[in-house]
Amino acid sequence: MDTGVLNLAWCQGYDGAALSFLEPNVVGYQCGRNVKTISKDGKHGVFTFKGSSVGPMAIHRVNKHIAIAEYGENPNIYVYAYPTYAEVSTLEGGAELAFKTLVFSESDYLVSISDVPCFNLVLWNYLEGTKLTSVEISPDPLSSVSFNVTNWRQICVMTDSSITLWNIEQCNTKFVLLPQKIAIPAINQQDAIVRIGKSDEIESQSSRPATKMSKYGVEVPDSAVAGLVGEDIEKLDSIRDTTDRVQPVSIAWMPTGDFIVGCKGGQLFKVDSELNVTKILYYPPDPETTDAFDRDLTRGETDMPVTENSVLILPPGSLQCIALHASGLYAAGQDGVVRLLNVLSEEVSLIYKIDVNVPITSLAFSPNYLFLAWGSPEGLIQCLQCAEENSVTTLASVHNGNVVGVGGLAIGSECSVSLRQDGLLQIWKTVDGTFMSELHIGEPGETLCCSRVAQYAVVGTTAGNLCFIDLTNPNKPRLIMKHRLFKNPVTHLVFNGDAGTLLFATSGDSNIFLIDARPTSSFNVLGYVGVTGTVQALTTIVKDETTKLVASCKGLSEIEGSNILHRFNFSEDLIRDIRFHYKSPMCDIDENACCALKLGLRHAIHGLAIGEGETLFALSASTKRLLRFTMPVYEKDKIWKKIDLLLSPDAEFPGQDLANGNLALSYHLKWLLSYSPAGTVKIAPIGALERTATFTPHEYREGGVKSVAFSDDCQYILSCGYDGVVSCYHWNHLKSKPGSSNSYKARRDRDMDFVARENQKLSEFPEWSQKFPGNKRASEIEEERKTRIDMAKQAAQDNDEIYVSPPPSPRFNATWLEQREIDALRQENQQYSSVKHDLRTQIRDIRKSIQEMMAQNRDLPEIEKLSRHEFDLDLDEQNRLQAEGDAEIQRVREDIEFENLAKLYLREKIKEECWDKMSVKGRALQAFNSSLEVSNFPLRERPLEVVNEIKTIETRRKIEIREAEMRKQLAELQAKPGAREEEGEGEDTDESNKEHPSISGSLGAQYGGGNSLFYSQFDLHTREQKKAQIVLLEDAIHRIKVAFNKEFDEVFTKKEQEIAKVKDKNKRITKIVNDLSLDDSVVEPNMSVAEKPEMLLEVLDSEIKVEKYLTPEQRKQQEEEARLEEERLARERGDNARERALDMMMGGVLEIKKEDELKKDVPKPAFMLAKKEEEYNEEEQKLFKEYQKKCQELNEEREKFRKQLETELRKLQATIQENLQAFDDALNTLFLHKIQVMMVIYQEELKILRLRFAMLLQEEIEIREKDLLLSLKHKNQIKQLASEAVSETRKNVENFRGEYDNLQAEDKYLDKAFRREFNDVSALQVDLLYKQFKRRPRTHRYRAVETPGVKNQNPFSDRPSSSLTLTNLKSQVALGLEELDKMTNAPDGVEKQVWERMCRLRRNKVESEQLLRQKANILAEMQAFLQKRQEEEERVKQDIDELNQQLNKLKEDEQRFILNLEVQLLLKQGQIEVDAGPFIRDYRDSVLVHRSVVEDLNSTIKQLGESKITSMVESKDFRKGIIQLEWEHKKMSMQMEDLENKMKDIQFIKVTREIQAFLQEDDYESKKSTEIATLEQTIALLKKHHEKNVAQKTKILKELNKGTKVRGTNNKKLDNQLQDLNVVVNERRHIENVNMENRDDCGSERRYQEIVQRRKLVDLAKAQAQEVAVLRAEVERLRMRTFPALVQVER
Repeated sequence: MDTGVLNLAWCQGYDGAALSFLEPNVVGYQCGRNVKTISKDGKHGVFTFKGSSVGPMAIHRVNKHIAIAEYGENPNIYVYAYPTYAEVSTLEGGAELAFKTLVFSESDYLVSISDVPCFNLVLWNYLEGTKLTSVEISPDPLSSVSFNVTNWRQICVMTDSSITLWNIEQCNTKFVLLPQKIAIPAINQQDAIVRIGKSDEIESQSSRPATKMSKYGVEVPDSAVAGLVGEDIEKLDSIRDTTDRVQPVSIAWMPTGDFIVGCKGGQLFKVDSELNVTKILYYPPDPETTDAFDRDLTRGETDMPVTENSVLILPPGSLQCIALHASGLYAAGQDGVVRLLNVLSEEVSLIYKIDVNVPITSLAFSPNYLFLAWGSPEGLIQCLQCAEENSVTTLASVHNGNVVGVGGLAIGSECSVSLRQDGLLQIWKTVDGTFMSELHIGEPGETLCCSRVAQYAVVGTTAGNLCFIDLTNPNKPRLIMKHRLFKNPVTHLVFNGDAGTLLFATSGDSNIFLIDARPTSSFNVLGYVGVTGTVQALTTIVKDETTKLVASCKGLSEIEGSNILHRFNFSEDLIRDIRFHYKSPMCDIDENACCALKLGLRHAIHGLAIGEGETLFALSASTKRLLRFTMPVYEKDKIWKKIDLLLSPDAEFPGQDLANGNLALSYHLKWLLSYSPAGTVKIAPIGALERTATFTPHEYREGGVKSVAFSDDCQYILSCGYDGVVSCYHWNHLKSKPGSSNSYKARRDRDMDFVARENQKLSEFPEWSQKFPGNKRASEIEEERKTRIDMAKQAAQDNDEIYVSPPPSPRFNATWLEQREIDALRQENQQYSSVKHDLRTQIRDIRKSIQEMMAQNRDLPEIEKLSRHEFDLDLDEQNRLQAEGDAEIQRVREDIEFENLAKLYLREKIKEECWDKMSVKGRALQAFNSSLEVSNFPLRERPLEVVNEIKTIETRRKIEIREAEMRKQLAELQAKPGAREEEGEGEDTDESNKEHPSISGSLGAQYGGGNSLFYSQFDLHTREQKKAQIVLLEDAIHRIKVAFNKEFDEVFTKKEQEIAKVKDKNKRITKIVNDLSLDDSVVEPNMSVAEKPEMLLEVLDSEIKVEKYLTPEQRKQQEEEARLEEERLARERGDNARERALDMMMGGVLEIKKEDELKKDVPKPAFMLAKKEEEYNEEEQKLFKEYQKKCQELNEEREKFRKQLETELRKLQATIQENLQAFDDALNTLFLHKIQVMMVIYQEELKILRLRFAMLLQEEIEIREKDLLLSLKHKNQIKQLASEAVSETRKNVENFRGEYDNLQAEDKYLDKAFRREFNDVSALQVDLLYKQFKRRPRTHRYRAVETPGVKNQNPFSDRPSSSLTLTNLKSQVALGLEELDKMTNAPDGVEKQVWERMCRLRRNKVESEQLLRQKANILAEMQAFLQKRQEEEERVKQDIDELNQQLNKLKEDEQRFILNLEVQLLLKQGQIEVDAGPFIRDYRDSVLVHRSVVEDLNSTIKQLGESKITSMVESKDFRKGIIQLEWEHKKMSMQMEDLENKMKDIQFIKVTREIQAFLQEDDYESKKSTEIATLEQTIALLKKHHEKNVAQKTKILKELNKGTKVRGTNNKKLDNQLQDLNVVVNERRHIENVNMENRDDCGSERRYQEIVQRRKLVDLAKAQAQEVAVLRAEVERLRMRTFPALVQVER
């Protein structure tokens, strides 16, 4: 490793990143940390970035430059030149942590956008490495960033919701970026039409006059209504814009400077970059209106050829990337179709399309626009020749996805394999990374391992399978074997070191399986061993034909890393006789046989590797350093102590930067390799682990390194990461070690025979084909098997047969352990078949007996029957079912209890809020004889804060009123000293000053809401007054409600009394109805729930319709109470003397009632019962007549009593009805009163609402004022910056204009001095030479280079970029001058020396003219820049003036709003003399006046009419005095002018401060002396302070001298280190010279040609430099010779 060189050999991977052509046939893209190139002939190239971490990349297709950004703190951008990859420049200071994107222009400029924490757009001149300008942009995710192809001064930045066009303005070396927002259209055409319609409707509504009273014209914008200030106002429009907008995703610039934008939904629109106007080119049709033919075209179900007139349907996602070509617009996207669209016609049409069948995320044209390349995130790169539709070629197809493993094949193969997570196995050529073939194993992969004994690979899958893949033919891999060992994913696969005869596999469980890895043994599974915890890492080594296996395990889930080690020894004898060492039929290997040893670790570790001499290597989980352990030697029958089984590290070495790393040991056990999620791989020799070689194949941001593997000869290191890239590094450490090379070749020759045998057996394996059970799932198959078993059981029971369970069979996709378990069950069934048959027979007999007993039980009486569970012989099952039932009952009971508890909580909260907190409960009163209902006002208890606030406001108001009275009294006293005598009259005026209800705006004072503390509506100017008025009004409303509630309570009490009276009368009515035996029902008036809402809170037993559940304790208590009650009644039914005496003496009653006596019939004599009437004797007839007489009297008495009762009944009913009607009348009166009260309350609430609206409007005005002040402040700052920019730009323009004038004068001088340069030539030849001097080479307009025989396909050929035009112009001028300088163009007779002198002068003149033309362009740009800055300054001034006007207007509106109050008035309808409109009256032009004002005005008009005539007569007399007054006026004016002149003379006298002080001070000299003394003290103090500063500076100077000496010493040390480094460099140069023989001959030849060319150019440059020096000397000589003449010319 010390003499080797580690280089990146190749890398493979593509995730759909941006493509770009470096040459017409070479495509480049970013592959992980590297730059990868692919040519059309299949050659691959790679360049690895040497920085710490890689960010975005960009490729300049014209200049062939590659820009790569770092990722980290203060990242740089490095620019390299292709194909040498020499560093062109380094751009520093563009970001703090990372870059989002890099984009090249078509010229020398680069734009970068930084990521968090600051999002800046930076413009660079990358060739000079200078930062031109930067600006902060939005942090929204970017969709696209691009330069205008024809104008680098325009940059378009797109996000999902915005498009910003940045214009670059230049003033010489100063650059400015100015943004322009582009409006994004609606997502579909209907929304755009609806939006326009809505805006028109809003404009029409705003133009319609209002129909209600205006607010004095106070208008505030919506932003002030929303409470927004400053930058938040800009977000208001976006918040209010509910229209769905398109999402731009791609852009294509046009030659005109406009650009086309493709959207996510399939929309296409064009943007005019000058006017910032969008034009819709294409809207996808509505799916509901698209016919079947169009849908068929979209799905590709038609075979019709695509023409220009074909129906175009672009599905969503089809415009993910677009690119402009001379033939049209190429578009591609997620639908996997490349389309060529015609966008130049009025309607977008489809020219042709190519089905790629994979999503496309990148499009790129070659520099000559002959080829189009596209890339897919699925790893596909293809190229199309634009002139031919069917010329698609595939450049790369690497199937993008997460790579989970890599490995190198065994001896004899030069291939490597990689496994992707989706199960794709890819074979690569190890030397150059050429793709060989691929194989999909049919399920997701998890891990990969390559054999050392044969050319095959083993793949562990997420389903727990081991898949063996035959790779003897790399171009045709085959799946030959599958073993399902686990139910969980396979996590580790390890071969036994360099031998490779055993394979160890483990999953997330605690088993490690052992497989014979030789194909000759058919990959038999030998068994497994158990460990503690979950396996985290495996490592093996073979020594003396014994394989040592060490596994690191995680014993506790809370530990990070592994804390347990298990070691096993598998000898050749053990493997040969493995079947004799199983502990059970499950093939678990005996721990003693494999010398198992469990060890503990003091430090948790990650990764594991075992070396020679029982040495272990691991990475610490806490410190991430490399640890070395020494395992104890195994001794049989040794009793181990705990301290011996607890390992501690012997030594520590440099490790990784992040945790969760891993280790790998080379096959020859000489090199230890470590890797981690940090992305770095470190290699160290076993003997010197502190010396490491480090390389970074993958980015830590993507997850770092996933897996690393050595090739068979250890000259290549393969790695894969979470970025989907496979990298291969070439390490020539064997070149300088012939001994190691010879030993490797000897081992290779020795192992080739063994490998050949194994490969031969491997090729004989048939290809694996697993039979799947149709389309059924495993659960369905298991369900069918259970159904068949149940049917067989039932059939056996029906036929009274013995059911024999079918032999166990492995289920579909069973694991190896499950198969072993089934085999063991089969052996057990064969061994105990007779015993099982006897048991089944006994069970059958018992079942028969139980069934007979159950049949007999069904025929028994109900009282003798047994329950069903009594026949259940399985008591455990019965108890289990009982327990499950009890548990379910308990669960249901708990659920019901929780549900009831929730309802109780909700009930309590409702009761608390709506009942308990109400000081006055809400209730209603209902009429007896009608549906009238009157409710009271529910009132809450007012909080203490509200009460205190009311008291505070009342106190404050009283103070204000008292203060106003005192001020009024003081004012009256000062105005009228005799006002005390009129105090009596003042009391009367106070009463007259009380506001009338029509002025106060409500009738609250008449209903208990009056308050003398109310403000007048005409005095509510300030916010505090309005707040206080609102509180007083709310208190008034409360008092009004309280007053009404008192009246309501009185009526409610009256109803209760009426109900009580009615109930008393109903008792008598009920008695009368019963006595009269009438069928009339008695109406019992009661309070309803609305009248007594507390009834809702009481639940009666009669309301519960379900049976009450009683617990056993409650049921027992209820039975005891019933028993006691029966005993009590039995005792009362005994001998009761009181009741018996009452019955005997008074018939059982204490009072005799008349109605009771009338109910009794006259007793018949006894003879009437025994004889007929004809058989009566005289005595009996006499008694019979007396009986009839008594009966008649009794009937008359009964009739009389009945009429009396009827009269009483009618009277009682009439009385009840009168009382009820009287209550209803009172309730009706209360109802009318409540209507008035509610009207008053609404009046007061209306006043409150008006006050709150006024406060809200005032707050909006304040917000608007604050916003205007902030805007004004911002504009003033902008104005200051604009003024500074204008002054600086003007200064730069003036300086540059001076330089330009100097250059122009020098250019003219060159023309004038031509003849003086040829004094030694005749005048005729001078004239001829001057004509040649004036000749200039002809230049042509630059156009793109056209391929012969091929139509020009570059859409920008007519409008090339400025850099290309300038470069082409320079080349044309140079070629033209070379042509003109030929001697054939010289006039006749001109010597060669003279002609060469003229040519030099002409070249100088041409260079001066080009420089002058360039300076003129720069000056024009600077003047345009200055003009724009001046226009911006003028616009800012206009904005400031407009803001000042708005602010002044707002202040005027605010003052008018505060003074012009809105008052609420109560007017009678007849006093309103305003015409009523269609709905409401329009009061905008109305005036409120008192009637007396109108009457007074009429009388005044009459008086004025009479006085008009009188005044006319008086005016005639008055005019006579006007002339006299005019003369007096002139006189006084002249006097006034004279006095003003005198006053000016007095004012303009100069009175200095000395004069003032001399005049004011009494002692002027003493003041002067005091000032002089003070100045002298100040001077002394300053001298002292100066000396102190000098001393401090001297001390600092001494310290700096000491630092200088220390720095000198350090510089000497650095010089010594520099010498050491020079030695190292020479050693490296020597190594490079040694390795040069391995390099390509063509590369050497190319370098040789480059050296020769460079030598020639150096010689030419030296010759030209010498010639320039000679010419300069000649010019100086000639200038000195003509110096006096030149001075005279300058004069």
